[in-house]
Amino acid sequence: MEALTRALSATSDIAFAHLVDAGVVGQGEMHATVFVWLNSEALRSLRAALNQVSSVVAAALPDGMAVDVIILNSAPELLEQVEAVGGLIAENDPEERQRALDAAASDPGEEPGEEGRTGSWWWPF
Repeated sequence: MEALTRALSATSDIAFAHLVDAGVVGQGEMHATVFVWLNSEALRSLRAALNQVSSVVAAALPDGMAVDVIILNSAPELLEQVEAVGGLIAENDPEERQRALDAAASDPGEEPGEEGRTGSWWWPF
């Protein structure tokens, strides 16, 4: 956990990151997942940013351990739920985190079924 926190904190493209156990409704399995919010400069190429973040995460984990990596900028509807369960392990840009939270809070359009993603399906790691 310390190595992962250090690695993510040292990655300038990452504004903030959470580590939580997440599951898909109806599938029952929980997976350790790193949710990252990228700084705007990193969004020029999501594929390159995802590859970089995945490499940083993989290098920080012990052999044989794996986690899912989700770029929150591509799924901002998950931000409030991820924040609600905690698991913040890196915050390189507190102002960007606050901007993201403010934008998520101001979005009135919740999709039907979104409420199913809360509760027992989101736990801090």
